[in-house]
Amino acid sequence: MKINFTKKQYKHLLDLVYLGEWTANSAKDYDERDSEYDAFFQYICSFAKDFGVQDLVPFDKEMDAHFPTQEYEQRLQPIIDENDNEVFWQELSSRLAKRDLAKEGKTYATQDEAMMKYFEVEGEYEKEFEENGLSNLELRKHD
Repeated sequence: MKINFTKKQYKHLLDLVYLGEWTANSAKDYDERDSEYDAFFQYICSFAKDFGVQDLVPFDKEMDAHFPTQEYEQRLQPIIDENDNEVFWQELSSRLAKRDLAKEGKTYATQDEAMMKYFEVEGEYEKEFEENGLSNLELRKHD
């Protein structure tokens, strides 16, 4: 199979592959990285010269690999930051709701009833964080 890309489409593909590889590997130690994702990123980068965008991911002969330039990474950083921010608030609301329901220890007649209660509590946290951010969040220390 052969897929043809315009230069613009290739740049979009490169962006998406970079963002996907970053998502998959950025939080991992080097020896825990997904080597298949690394290899696929390198494969996609290997066509950069053909599309005239080798300035985004130049090839380092010493390291035998393509590396994104700082400028390229900075251009994509707002996408990562926006995603991180959204995930943070979603996860915080979700985990606090799960914690509260676990503390409550109540059993529900049906799975639907349990999910409705979870969504209710999660929604309360979402509203609170949307209105006040972290300003009302406090950690209590147990003696």
